Amino acid sequence: MTDSQPAPSGRPPLFSVVMVTHGRHELLDACLASLQVQVHPPGLELLVCLHDDAGAAEVVHRRFPAAEIVEIEHALPGMARNLLIERARGDILVFLDDDIELRPDFLAHLADQVHRFPEVAIFGGPNLTPPNSSRFQVVQGAVLASLVATGPVRRRYGDHPAQLANERYFTLCNLAVRRTEMPLFDPRLVCAEENAALAEMESRGLRMRYDPELVAFHERRDGYRSFCRQMFKYGRGRGQVLSDSSRRGFLPHLVPTALVAYLVTAPAGVVIVGPLWLVPLAAYVVAVLAGAAKVASSLHRAGSLPLAVALITSLHACYGTGVVAGLARGRRRDGVAAVAGGGYEVTGPASAT
Repeated sequence: MTDSQPAPSGRPPLFSVVMVTHGRHELLDACLASLQVQVHPPGLELLVCLHDDAGAAEVVHRRFPAAEIVEIEHALPGMARNLLIERARGDILVFLDDDIELRPDFLAHLADQVHRFPEVAIFGGPNLTPPNSSRFQVVQGAVLASLVATGPVRRRYGDHPAQLANERYFTLCNLAVRRTEMPLFDPRLVCAEENAALAEMESRGLRMRYDPELVAFHERRDGYRSFCRQMFKYGRGRGQVLSDSSRRGFLPHLVPTALVAYLVTAPAGVVIVGPLWLVPLAAYVVAVLAGAAKVASSLHRAGSLPLAVALITSLHACYGTGVVAGLARGRRRDGVAAVAGGGYEVTGPASAT
């Protein structure tokens, strides 16, 4: 293995690796370590936004002394990444989360895909549960990859054949985009900013490719409450995206919300319609049990079935209510930390340190 190195001075790098971090130094260091030992990578530069976390600079520079660092406070993720996009010099923007680890051949394989498919603008793959994760995290990962739990976005969390794709295949934890095609993220979104950007690129007819070899091992939530908060946040971000009337909503994202509405109105429905009102509930219970059984079977752990049931139903409830919160909030300007003249309120150095 050879350590990843920046491109020679004066020569633009092929890859601009873009990352935002906040208060997770141990995970950040593991992520950077996996980036540092990539096998025969092309030239790259690393740009990191420290979101209210100046102490992370030492972690970054210990692994990548030449990394460009920007410090910022009180910003949503899209705005933080926009600061880095505007500074990037590479042909390909590689977006990574600070809680993932990469296989040693990730960048080499990505470079191969970029050259083999010049007509493709967006590349990505699944994020899988890391080895040696806890039982809760392993079951959580299997639930996220379940058709019953996450429907058409399950490809984000499991191995599927390489193919042309759409925005439902990708998350921002391991996403690559040709810089010439990349729009800025909407700085008002609390989450799902990549989905809004991908939908905009899809509307322009840009091609996207999913490849199971472009995998990231993504740290799962370590507890039930944290998992529920994450699902609510995902739903809230999606609701904000759907609140934009210029975009068409995608029905499967509204299914959990419809389910929550159905359950809330079930008592009144039984009174008005009678027992027939409970038929959809019975069908849902059967589907959840079947999905949970498949999760337990895939893990060869029958004892995981109750936990899988709890996580599937909690995912639907939290995501569904989050969508409602996002629709109610919309894309309000109060989510943007900006200064007069349209600039960003940057509290640290805005250039290489």
